[in-house]
Amino acid sequence: MKNLLKKFLYETNGVAAIEVAFIMPFMLFLYFGLFDITGLISVNRKVTYATSVVADLVAQNKTSVLKSDILNYFKASDMVMSPMPSTAIRVEVFGYRISGTTISQAWKTDNASGSSCGSAPSTGAMAPLMVAGNDLVVARVCTTYTPYIVSFLGQEILGQSSFAVGEAITQRPRSTLKLTCYSSVVGGAVCS
Repeated sequence: MKNLLKKFLYETNGVAAIEVAFIMPFMLFLYFGLFDITGLISVNRKVTYATSVVADLVAQNKTSVLKSDILNYFKASDMVMSPMPSTAIRVEVFGYRISGTTISQAWKTDNASGSSCGSAPSTGAMAPLMVAGNDLVVARVCTTYTPYIVSFLGQEILGQSSFAVGEAITQRPRSTLKLTCYSSVVGGAVCS
């Protein structure tokens, strides 16, 4: 019996399997965690670039822009955000105008998919950008990112099942001081 106990204590077969059993969950968590962090960074970069593209395209118009043109610009943001489905992306464009010292929203349009990116942009910091009565164009893009680790480990680890990713970019119109968005015909109904 003493020899059998001694042989059991000095036996090394199976040690590697035990080490793998202890280490593998941490390695998988680390791998999928890094995969998710990389995915989140990628989505954040795409959202920033899509916002920049939309703001830039709208700001290039002369004196007015049609809602149909802006809807085409939204398609450019869909291409930037691919392979994410366009239904998961919310794009909003606002036009702000100054009258005296009062800044007000002159027009707004969106791609009407998903929920809003939040309340309208704050006008507090816009006044210094609106010198000489320049309008401002504010483009916003937002989406949600659901990490893969949530699907098999649950949201208890992260505390939530998805993360909101959004960006807003403000630009002045390039060719004019005032830029108005019209629903269908120039001089008709203003975008709302």
